[in-house]
Amino acid sequence: MPDASVLTAADIARLAGVTRATVSNWRRRHPDFPEPSGGTDASPAYDRAAVEAWLSARGALPELPPAERLWRDVLEISGGGDLGDAVLWAAELVLEVSAPGAHRTTPDVLPPAKTRFERDRVARDLADLVAERGARETLGMLAGKYLEAAGGQASVTPEPVADLMSELAVSAGAVVLDPACGTGGLLASALDRGAARVLGQEINQGPARLAGARLGIMSRLDAGQVEIGDSLREDKFAALRADAVVCHPPFGDREWGNDELAYDSRWEYGTPPRAESELAWAQHALAHLRPGGRAVMLMPPAVASRPSGRRIRAEMLRRGAIRAITSLPSGAAHPRNVGLHLWVLQRPIAEISPDFRTLFVHAAAEADEAVDGRRLPVSWQQASAVISRAWSSFLADGEIKEPGPWCTVPAIDLLDDAVDLTPARQVGARPAAPTPSETASAAGAARARLLGVMAGLGEAVPGGDWTPSGATPRWRTVSIGDLARGGAVSVHRASAVAPADDELVEDLDGWPVLTYGDVAGGRPPSAAAPGGGGEPGWVKIRAGDVIIPAMAAGPVSARVAAGEDEEAILGRSLHLIRADPGRIDPWFLAGFLASPASIQQASYGSTVTRIDVRRLTVPLLPPPEQRRYGAAFRQLHAFRASCEEFASLSANLARLLGRALADGGLLPPAADERE
Repeated sequence: MPDASVLTAADIARLAGVTRATVSNWRRRHPDFPEPSGGTDASPAYDRAAVEAWLSARGALPELPPAERLWRDVLEISGGGDLGDAVLWAAELVLEVSAPGAHRTTPDVLPPAKTRFERDRVARDLADLVAERGARETLGMLAGKYLEAAGGQASVTPEPVADLMSELAVSAGAVVLDPACGTGGLLASALDRGAARVLGQEINQGPARLAGARLGIMSRLDAGQVEIGDSLREDKFAALRADAVVCHPPFGDREWGNDELAYDSRWEYGTPPRAESELAWAQHALAHLRPGGRAVMLMPPAVASRPSGRRIRAEMLRRGAIRAITSLPSGAAHPRNVGLHLWVLQRPIAEISPDFRTLFVHAAAEADEAVDGRRLPVSWQQASAVISRAWSSFLADGEIKEPGPWCTVPAIDLLDDAVDLTPARQVGARPAAPTPSETASAAGAARARLLGVMAGLGEAVPGGDWTPSGATPRWRTVSIGDLARGGAVSVHRASAVAPADDELVEDLDGWPVLTYGDVAGGRPPSAAAPGGGGEPGWVKIRAGDVIIPAMAAGPVSARVAAGEDEEAILGRSLHLIRADPGRIDPWFLAGFLASPASIQQASYGSTVTRIDVRRLTVPLLPPPEQRRYGAAFRQLHAFRASCEEFASLSANLARLLGRALADGGLLPPAADERE
């Protein structure tokens, strides 16, 4: 577990919002900089209290937001020992703050060696956060931070995914079970949906106790119950028949007990092989449902097609246990590079009809349309709306007649040699095939746009009237640091309170964020920070700002913010330079800052090449000359953008025409027409 009482040089740099090189300079230039208290010569460690006092005396210690301040307190009070005990003690305080005099769900586990001052500081910071965000969100933050620090002892289901799973399974007044409940996120969502009673089991003691505290805030004492233990080997709710089961089971677990559980009565649909732990959890969920009860499982995509699970999938289909399988966009939950699946299961009531159907929703499909030549992935908001609409329609009449990325398939048609239940295979890559006339119209429009760009490329090619400048340099240069000290520019970077990459969403209602990938790819802000407005400390972009990456991974390009960037939040790994328009032309600044010579002399690092923005240089030129060069750099930028658009449109047209030929939507010209 991390020890918050000591800091490395990298920790100090993050704490103060500076580079490691700056910390090294402080150590060399300031005799009063704290001496190392441990570590090694190559990686010294410093006493946190001494460093914070030194930074605070110089005004270099930024104010931490309440959540980060509380988490730092929890780390400190754990003293590098059992972080779980410290987190549980903080969770107990949350209960006391939110419901004074309520039943205590956790013992007083705080190490007694800690001082009353430290305890009181944690209590004050915790009360501030509860007042700002509420007890439930505070506990959720503590649970997430704890699992991250503990190396992921239990699975974490993001709140939007948990809410969708509850929507598909839970009705008002239901009894709900989660046999792998982690810190209780799915059970909390079920309570929000109106569940009367929620029960969970978790193998890891720390997350289980956090889940109990979390549910204690939300419900009556008898409405939530969490047991500790292995649900597959030691089922604490063996006699329970619930109305609904929601579960995010551990993935790829080969030590789930297949040998000792080979003859378990829960395996109604077949004994799961060692590699099919997820199908063991699915049958465990079905065994705990009343007839007609529903389970929603978050599954890795391989479960739908692995040969080792074919017989169990087939038997579940024959008996009507699989009601729906939907794909989710990549990034919806960990692992974020994989598009996970939701399985909706149902305990059969009676013999199924010969026409029993299963719903497949391919919500992870790419959007058919291209925006500025780019094919954009479906956002979580779009995907969840598609799944909700398809499921509601399916429940209404067992069939979906409107076109979309879904289909219903009779069970008999799925029982082939593979029993592949992958939604993409059943639905296809495109929601619905366009008519031949629609295909021809789309191809004509794409071709016309490409020809229009081609016609303008000839006139856009720059450099025809540019003349030689002579054999020697025509100017002296000045660094951005010097310009900043003179007030000609100001330098900004994403602050410690800016949204991290894993907090960004594709939400049209969120606050737009310009990311490192947007700058590298030359696209408008593609992400958003949750919430309807910028938070204090976020750097908002203005038109004319120059934005440059903080890392050099290949050629570097600087971006001059335009109207589409204005008021967006500056993302991580980016620098922003805001020039005085009366003294510095932004296009002149961007062009020279991104020159190879400027980038090379301002770069440092071996494994990852970083850019010290204050060492970047530009020529010392009067404003008229700056505008002259700025106009040329702007022309180069427009030409490069036109070439990239041409390449993208060409690829899009070729893909559209090729697919139309293969699908039979368009006919090639006759042989005599080609001659």
